[in-house]
Amino acid sequence: PFDLKAARSLAKLCRRLKIDVVHTHYLRENYIALMARLFYPDMRVIYTYHILSENSLPIRICNSVMDTLQYKIIANCTAGKARLILNGHPAGKIVMIPNAVDLDYWAGGEPGALRRELKISDSTFILLFTARITAGKGHKFMLDALSLLKDMTDMDFRLVLAGDGDLRCDMEVYAKKLGLDDRVIFLGHRADMPDIYHSADLTVCTSESETLNYSLLESMACGVPVVATAVGGMTDIVTKEHDCGLLVEYGNCTELANSLLRLMTDRQLLKRYAEGALRSARADYDLITAAESVLSLYSN
Repeated sequence: PFDLKAARSLAKLCRRLKIDVVHTHYLRENYIALMARLFYPDMRVIYTYHILSENSLPIRICNSVMDTLQYKIIANCTAGKARLILNGHPAGKIVMIPNAVDLDYWAGGEPGALRRELKISDSTFILLFTARITAGKGHKFMLDALSLLKDMTDMDFRLVLAGDGDLRCDMEVYAKKLGLDDRVIFLGHRADMPDIYHSADLTVCTSESETLNYSLLESMACGVPVVATAVGGMTDIVTKEHDCGLLVEYGNCTELANSLLRLMTDRQLLKRYAEGALRSARADYDLITAAESVLSLYSN
């Protein structure tokens, strides 16, 4: 990360174009921007932290030294702020600005579009899982819980997986092995996500680690309740105050299956969580509000 040549080039560019703020999103780029301040002190550096990862001792020491050149660090969730502090960043430079979504965009979905495309009846309960099909997203965990759920109810339901990734073929084989090939639909990558969310009854996120998960925010902006693992920033989203869904322990298939069944069979609770999801998205995760918060850091 200590690329002095890149730092000099960045400083030269900022001086020539009179750039006031450089906003970085990864550790290497942040270090380069901070070193650029040695050559052009007039610029300020803001760093947004996206991934919950533990830094080694040498990196933690470097963080504490390099942050003398840092203006502000943005954490998008409580767990992110805590991890930044553990990684050696000073608490006084950390600002909380949650991820946010375009409420108007997500409000524009067509509720019946996916059901018509897949020929799914209105009485079938649709569970939606939106994520890259890669390690850490919990697809095997989800399928294992679904296998339990199938034996717990006679209700007709489908799990719709929107997304693609290097484990897709493995998960397709695993779903078939569990006898779920008639219950699970792999959509692949889709560009019509508002329609897909608005066609779902419930969104599920079973990740092993997350900051402030966008699929939950998008779902809530569509008025669709959520079930998520109690990890990282998802505990900021699914709260008693937001009243938008349920949290489960990662890897606990029985708890996940029971939570899904509870919402599938209790329509009144599902409706309450749907209303809470939309209300909370509008109150706490509006893109305009988040943009204004970032802009205020730029302009202070």
